[in-house]
Amino acid sequence: MADTWTGIVAAAGRALVTKVTGQLEPQRYAHDRAMRIVRTIDHLVQAMPASDRPKRVDLVRIAALYSCVGLDQAAVRAHGAAVGQQALDEAAELAADQLQALLGPADIDLTIKILHDHRIRTPDLPEACLLADAVALEEVGLVGLWNQTRVCHQAGRTLDHLVKLWRTQKEYGYWDSRLRDGFHFEVARQAAAQRLARLEPIYEAMMREHLAEDIA
Repeated sequence: MADTWTGIVAAAGRALVTKVTGQLEPQRYAHDRAMRIVRTIDHLVQAMPASDRPKRVDLVRIAALYSCVGLDQAAVRAHGAAVGQQALDEAAELAADQLQALLGPADIDLTIKILHDHRIRTPDLPEACLLADAVALEEVGLVGLWNQTRVCHQAGRTLDHLVKLWRTQKEYGYWDSRLRDGFHFEVARQAAAQRLARLEPIYEAMMREHLAEDIA
């Protein structure tokens, strides 16, 4: 499987790195995100009870790569879920094509199902639940702050917008709701809670510096 995984990473990697006119370096955001989600999957599986572990974690890792192909988080936030669904459909077509020489037909079909179903609120497949939890952890903690900062920068929004968004989410119980309803496995929910606890003082410090209230 190691050789197969290397081949799949190489194939998907070409679609995860794009070149933009005028930039010295290609955009590697999608590749960075995809590999981080794969690492998250591996650590979630190691931390969860053996009875909870999905059978085809190997295919979850592959689906994670393609879940990031062509996905522009700023566009999704600006124009709605339809943009994300379109990117997912295109990624599924790409996966079906690229994986033909690397996986059997049944494994390809299951990988595509995992890829599609992880966006459903209550997936039937535990593999899709695992991918959904790994993707959800991208929005939490310092990694979540990095992703949110990038989206704000792309949209031309300010630091004032970022810190006020955090405060509004906290006041209206957004993160409590995400912890309660946004994860399928308890190990992922606990990781999210720990990340949020570490993030709160950072946001509060950022707000104080933004308002210059830290200056005595």
